[in-house]
Amino acid sequence: MTLYKTIWTLLKANKSNLLIGVLITVVVTFFYAQSIDVENTSLQEAKIALISEEESPVVDGLRAYLKEKQTLVTLDGTSQKEIDDALYFNRVNIVLHVPADFTHQVEAGKMPTIEIQSRPDAFSKTVVTQQVNTFLQTVLLFQEEGKTVAAAIEQAQSALAVTGDVKLSAEYGQRMKKLLTGMTFNLLSYGLFLSVFSGFGVINLAFNRKEISKRNQSAPLPKRVLQRKILLSLISYSLLLTFGFLLLMVLLVIRTSWDTAAWYHILNTFLFLLPVISFSACVTSLVKNSEAIGGISNIFITGSCFVGGVFVSANFLPDIVNKIAAFTPTYWFVQNNTLISETLTYNQAFTESFWFNGFVLVAFSAVFSMFQFILGREGSRRWQYHSAKN
Repeated sequence: MTLYKTIWTLLKANKSNLLIGVLITVVVTFFYAQSIDVENTSLQEAKIALISEEESPVVDGLRAYLKEKQTLVTLDGTSQKEIDDALYFNRVNIVLHVPADFTHQVEAGKMPTIEIQSRPDAFSKTVVTQQVNTFLQTVLLFQEEGKTVAAAIEQAQSALAVTGDVKLSAEYGQRMKKLLTGMTFNLLSYGLFLSVFSGFGVINLAFNRKEISKRNQSAPLPKRVLQRKILLSLISYSLLLTFGFLLLMVLLVIRTSWDTAAWYHILNTFLFLLPVISFSACVTSLVKNSEAIGGISNIFITGSCFVGGVFVSANFLPDIVNKIAAFTPTYWFVQNNTLISETLTYNQAFTESFWFNGFVLVAFSAVFSMFQFILGREGSRRWQYHSAKN
């Protein structure tokens, strides 16, 4: 009991450091939760940028038509980096790339292909794509009647001038909420990982101090029993944190809409907790320097969140970055959350994919534990050798 009180005292004394990850997750989750509104059935206008290498009546007609339907945005630049930045910072939702031979194809009576870039959460992409196709098909239809391109554009604009309100079905609202819920659960990979790792770091740094280690050697408890009790205490601390984070998700995100997806998200969180605990136990039991532990926290935990798709969607990252991210448990946690959010029917194919990702998380946990066991055993032999020598 004295040991548990000591651990609790150490955690309380360092609560300011331990609460950093918690506070960041709470604040960001709160703002994410404000975006989840399944009662809103009106489709909001999309912010569209139209990039064209030529100016012609056809391009002007398409631009004018889209301006009536959506919000047309002018980008500061048209380089790929500037487009990616505009999409990432939500200055624009959809970017339409008009090909160089666009006007020539329309005049020849052919349907041109327009490349579309969009944010992963751009729910109006389908509507915008349909509007572009409708305008072009209408222009081509009037051209077939023998009208000139200019006359066909004018006729198409008149024919498509009828407007109305688009209402989203309840299923569409639920779909949108599932996607946003998955993105919110991804945040746990930062807050939970950082809080658990910091707790392990505080306790193991205290008990691994040279003076404390020597004193514990003369304690009635064997070293293995002492380490086991410390580990159990830290696992309890990790579980308490996990339940707290999940309660936050229930109150702010899931609320009354319990479904199969919610249970899978919770299960995925506990699967992710396994490598989090084993990694934290491995690193903090071997590293004796607080600066080194802080560096590992900043580099591995924060870095894995960036490359793993937490802060920046994996769709915006190069393939090489995604391949590197696959060597972190965060990547597979995010992959499972994305899988859960995008799945409409939880069939055998979903189950196989989910448990494959879950197996990878368990494998990470086993590797970290094995690594700790081997290095810890080697360190124990060295300590016994030096003790016998002295």
